Amino acid sequence: MASNERTIKRAHLLARLAAERAGLLERLIGLDEGMLTESLIFDDWTIKDLLAHVAGWDRWELREMKRVASGEVPDLTAVRDVDAFNAAVVAAWRDRTLVEVLGESQDARAAWVAWLRVLPEEEFFQRRLFKGEDWSFPGCVEVQWRHDAEHAAQISAWREAEGLKGKTGPKAILLAAVTLVPVEERESRPICENWTLKDVLGHVADWEWLGVDGLRQMAAGHAPQVGHVEDIDAWNWAHVEARHSQPWEAVWTDFQAARQEFLEGMSQAYLERSFPSPWGPDITPYRWTCVYSAHDREHAQGLSGDFELDKEVVR
Repeated sequence: MASNERTIKRAHLLARLAAERAGLLERLIGLDEGMLTESLIFDDWTIKDLLAHVAGWDRWELREMKRVASGEVPDLTAVRDVDAFNAAVVAAWRDRTLVEVLGESQDARAAWVAWLRVLPEEEFFQRRLFKGEDWSFPGCVEVQWRHDAEHAAQISAWREAEGLKGKTGPKAILLAAVTLVPVEERESRPICENWTLKDVLGHVADWEWLGVDGLRQMAAGHAPQVGHVEDIDAWNWAHVEARHSQPWEAVWTDFQAARQEFLEGMSQAYLERSFPSPWGPDITPYRWTCVYSAHDREHAQGLSGDFELDKEVVR
C-alpha cells in the first residue's frame, strides 16, 4: 500500500476514534452533576466511574503499545481479568471530582492519539500476533472506538429508561475537538459538496461568532437579540467566499477564538439563567451553547460519513 494511502487510512481511524468519543460525551449533555456522579448507570458505577474506566483503557493501550513498538512483550494481565482491571481503575478515581475525572479522560485520550499520530506508518500497520491473537495497532484502535460506542449506547438506553431529559449540566461537559483531513489537503480536498475542510471550519466559526453575540448579550443581563438570517444558504456561501483567500492558520485561529469566547468567564449560575429566546421559548446560556455544539457535531458526523474504512487495511 502506498504511503499516502496509509496516511489517509490512519487519519480515518483516528477520526472515527474521535467521533465515537464525541458521541459518548454528547450523551452526557443535559445531565446535572448529581446525575453524573451519584445516579447508578449499571452495577455500582456512575457516569463519572464510566469516564474513569474509559480513561484507564486509553492509558493501558498507550502503555502496552509502547512496549510492543520497542520490541517487548505486552502485559496482557488486564485483558485476562477485565473485571479486576476495571474495578481497580474505578476505585482509584472514585474520590476525585467530576472535573478531575473528565480531565483525566481527555488527557489519557490526547496522550494516546498524539503518540499514534507520530508513530511511523510501518509500525502502525505492522501485523502483530501474540499467542495466536491479532494485536495489530489498527485493530486495537477499532476496539477502543467500538468500546466508546458501546458505552454511548448504554448511556442512551439508561437515560431513556430513567426519563432523564435534563436542561442543564456542568460546563466541563461542553468541550470537544476532532481532526479528520490530512494537513496537506485541508485547503484543497472537497469533503462536503464543494467545500474543503477549511471552508467547513470557517462556516462553523462564523455561526459560532453569531452565537457569541447572543451570549454576550445574556452576560450583560439582556435577552439575546441576534440578527435573523432570512436566506441561510446565501449567508453560508457569502461567508465561505469571504474567507476564500484566508490561509488555514488564520481560519483555525479564528475558530479557536470563537470557541474560547463561548465558555470564557461563564459561571455555572450564569449558564442556568433563563432569558426570552428570539426564536421561541425561553433559553439558558447552557442550552444556547448546546445548539452550536450540535451544529459542530452535525458537521463532524457528516465528514466522517464521507469515508469508509478498508477492513483489510485496519486489521
